[in-house]
Amino acid sequence: MSSLDDRSLAAEETRALDARYAAARAEIERSRAVEQGQAGALVFAALAYGDALDSNTAFAKASHAAKLFCIAAVFVIPNLLVIRVLL
Repeated sequence: MSSLDDRSLAAEETRALDARYAAARAEIERSRAVEQGQAGALVFAALAYGDALDSNTAFAKASHAAKLFCIAAVFVIPNLLVIRVLL
C-alpha cells in the first residue's frame, strides 16, 4: 500500500470513529435528559401526594391504614417465616 492509501484509510477510520462518538454522545445526552425529567416527575408526585392528603380526608385515612398495615407486616412476616422454617 502506498502512503496515500494509508492516509485515506486513516481518514475513513477517523470519520467512522467521529460518527460513533457523536452517536454515543447523543445517547448519553438523551439519557441525561430522561433522568432529569424523571427527577422532576418524582418531585411533582411528592407534592401532589401531599396536596391530596391535605384535601381528601378519606385518602389520608387510607394512606394511614396502608402505613399501619406495612408496619404490622414487617413485624408479623419474619415471625411466621421463623415458625415455618425452624419449627
